[in-house]
Parts: sequence; C-alpha cells; structure tokens
Amino acid sequence: MFKETFIEIFTLLDEIDDKLSAADQEEVDLLTQKIIQIRKQMDKYINYWLKFEEKINYLEDKYKLNLPDELCENLSDGLLDNLEHEHLEEKHDDDISQLDPNKIDESEMPGKIKEDMFYTIEDIECIGSFRKGLGYFDLSMMEEAATEFRKVVEKEPNFLIGHFYLGMVYAEMSLYEKALNEFRLILALSQNDYVNAIIHNFKGNIYAEKEQFEKALEEFKKALDFDNNFIDVFFNTGATLYNMGEYQDSIEYFKKALKYYHEDWELFYYIGKAYGNLGQFQEAIYYIERSAELNSSYAAIHLELGVLYELIGEKNKAREHYSKIKGY
Repeated sequence: MFKETFIEIFTLLDEIDDKLSAADQEEVDLLTQKIIQIRKQMDKYINYWLKFEEKINYLEDKYKLNLPDELCENLSDGLLDNLEHEHLEEKHDDDISQLDPNKIDESEMPGKIKEDMFYTIEDIECIGSFRKGLGYFDLSMMEEAATEFRKVVEKEPNFLIGHFYLGMVYAEMSLYEKALNEFRLILALSQNDYVNAIIHNFKGNIYAEKEQFEKALEEFKKALDFDNNFIDVFFNTGATLYNMGEYQDSIEYFKKALKYYHEDWELFYYIGKAYGNLGQFQEAIYYIERSAELNSSYAAIHLELGVLYELIGEKNKAREHYSKIKGY
C-alpha cells in the first residue's frame, strides 16, 4: 500500500520535472504549488512515523519487549531501493540542498556532516528557532533548546539536522526514548555514512547510560561498520566492555583510541584499572603512573596507585600516593 503511494509521488515529481523544463512563468507558479502540496503530504507521513515510533516504544517499555532497531533502520535499504533511489538521488544531487549562506551556514554544523541532512528552508521563523536552539544548546540550556528545535521539526519535519540536534538535547535531558525516536528517523532517511556512524554512536551511548550494554555494543559495531576509524567509538566500546567486566577486550579498544589520543590521562587510567582487575599489577601501575603524570590532581589515580603498590608489597610508594590524596 505505502510502496504504491510513494511510487505515485515520485512519478508525479518526475512529471513536474519534465514540465518545468519548458514552462513559462505562470506554469512554473502552478507547478511550484503542486510541489508544496507534495511536500506537505510527505511531512504528514514523517509525523505519523514519529507517532508510530512513540507508540512502539510505549509498548516495548510497558510489556518489556525486546524489539530490534533494525526494523526502522532498514527502511531506507528496503523502500528507497525499490523506488530506484539511485536514480532519484542522481537527479537531485545538484539541487537537493545547498542552504543559502545568508540563512543557515553549514559551518555551524558538526564536523563532516554533509549536505544530505539539509534542504533549503525559507521560513524566517523556522530559521530563527534553529539559531536560537543552537545558542541555547551551546549554553547548556537544554529545555529552551528543546523548545526551539521542536518548533523547527514541527514546521520542517524532513530537515534532518533539526532532528539531529533535538535528539542530542533529549539525550542530555535523559529523555532517552525521545532521543532514540529522533535518531531512528535520521537513520531511516540518511544516506550519509558519516552521519549514520555518529547516530549509531549516540544510540550506543544512550543504551550504555541505560546499562543495556549488549545493545550499546551492537550500536558501536554499526558505527564502526560505517566509519572504521571513528576514534570516539573505540573509547566508548572500551568503556562498555569494561563495565561488563570484559577487561581484556576493553584494553584492546582503549589502546586503539590511545594511538590517536597520546596524552589522554583517562585512557591510561582505565587501561591501568583493567589490567589491575586482571591481576596484572605491574602493567596496571605502568599505565596509571602515566595517567598521574598527565593529571596529578585527580585523587582517584593516587588511591588506585596506593592500592596497587600495596598489593605488590611496596609500602613506601603506597604511602607516598596516599599522602597525595590528603587535601583534595
């Protein structure tokens, strides 16, 4: 049923494309109105999809169901491929979304997020809400940021960067199911590997916060499938494995991150703690001593070293580190 509806929509867009190539101004105006009507129709579908996700999450929580996220994430692979997505993408590459630099600048967006999260938005109030949302987000005023980003996605449901920021805000507010809804929507519609990688990483962090560690690992693995050099995922995977008691595996991922972050005291600290939990005290001392060199003011480092030195019988060194804890 839905497939036929969307095929009709894209066929209509192809017909409009053909007519626009030879249209006079009056015809252009009429065809523009048709495009606006189609966009409004598609916006309704996106809103229905979000309401559907909210209902699914409610049922999952109420009845303790374990529903795989793949049901949502494979939407683009299943539906769009059947709609000859490659052909459509090629046709729209030139016009899909260069935001007017006088409106919203891509430099305001994170790192390597590319243009497929954008399309031109003309509504001045919507642009203003987006900018306000960014400002509130930078000031850690999350409730205010959420209000502004909700205005954006309600008015422009297929403006994916709005959903991206709204999802991050919800995650910061510990509204995890709402955050997951926004991230699932992006994954269903995005064709950008880097975007998909960072969304899976965010989802993994949410599941880790909820102590659903197996789900978190699944998301981190998917993030690395899209970007196998995603350094933050190495640390996040290591931290999750550590919390699961999988210390040897956690060390492997922490060390992958350490290749890029040579002066990160936290990486040295957790590698050391993992070795300590494995009973490999000399290795643990080596890494935590490196952590102390980088951050001598963190009391837990000296406590950890004090315990380790006691375990190997070096009482004087243990007392030396215990003494550094005093006054913190």
